[in-house]
Amino acid sequence: MPDWNDLRYFLAISREGTLAAASRALKVDATTVGRRLTVLEEELGTRLFDRTPGRLVLTAAGQGIRGTVEEMEASVLAVERRAGGEDARLEGVVRVTTTEAFAVNHLLPRFGVFRERHPGIEVQFLTDYGALDLARREADLAVRLTRPKEASLVARKVGEIAISLYASEGYLARRGLPDPAVGFAGHDVIGYVDAAAKWPEARWMGEVATSARVVVRCNSLLSVVAAAGAGVGLGLMPCFQGDTAPGLRRLLPPVAALKRDIWLVVHPDLQQSARVRAVMDFLSEVIQRDRPLLAGGGLASEWSGEVGSVGGADARKTPAGAVKRGKAASRARAGQARRGKARTS
Repeated sequence: MPDWNDLRYFLAISREGTLAAASRALKVDATTVGRRLTVLEEELGTRLFDRTPGRLVLTAAGQGIRGTVEEMEASVLAVERRAGGEDARLEGVVRVTTTEAFAVNHLLPRFGVFRERHPGIEVQFLTDYGALDLARREADLAVRLTRPKEASLVARKVGEIAISLYASEGYLARRGLPDPAVGFAGHDVIGYVDAAAKWPEARWMGEVATSARVVVRCNSLLSVVAAAGAGVGLGLMPCFQGDTAPGLRRLLPPVAALKRDIWLVVHPDLQQSARVRAVMDFLSEVIQRDRPLLAGGGLASEWSGEVGSVGGADARKTPAGAVKRGKAASRARAGQARRGKARTS
């Protein structure tokens, strides 16, 4: 009877397509993956993959067993989840997947409180823009900004994230306030590249900033925030980041089309695990307490030590007011230029 570990390697190769990619997924070296595959093929007496240039392709025999092996995998994972779900101890590891920006800028700075409450629980943050598979135990919990499509998962909406346009005070001093009515003419914007080019922010920027110049493109939110903070140009970002970043000013009210819902997601088999429940409750507490900040209200919660306005008075002014100030600044600069020419003529 084939060893389950060998079948697990078979599944990884069939999903990843190469020994190297499968080894990264399994966190072993490629030699081990190749050796396990050879052992499995010898035990079964058949070739499971055709070795084509650059890729391993399932043979008819490999295709024939893949579905059954996936069922075996699902059963093994179900046993692990249910055993973990019955664990009443407040100790052990809990793996949380979320975006890097949300973990770095909002969750991790507040996690010292959790450590004091539950010193026996080790929380591992897996920051990735791809959705890890909770059913396959790639993570125990997820904080997602889109509602999960998997019917097998339990998801609860715990908050909203507002998104708006920001620029540094230094940039605005040099260039004045942008006017959305003329497509941000005369201004520089921060664009998007690679997978980020498919984000709603990229589409909004393309539709609104029609007369602006894209001076840099980024593939991560943290890069957009860094570029805007350095005065490179106008950048879209969550209000909880822009409102709390020194030197940045919000230029518009939150853009309704870019709002994100925050979902706390778990597999039902793990809901009753004491350590998983403790992390879930704390994440929910963090997000609930900071709902005003996350939703664009410009306030941080008292419990985190960040009390009061973080955006300043200008952070909540209307686009119309920003446009008027921008036009007034432009007229003032033009007048200064004319007077300068008159003095030198």
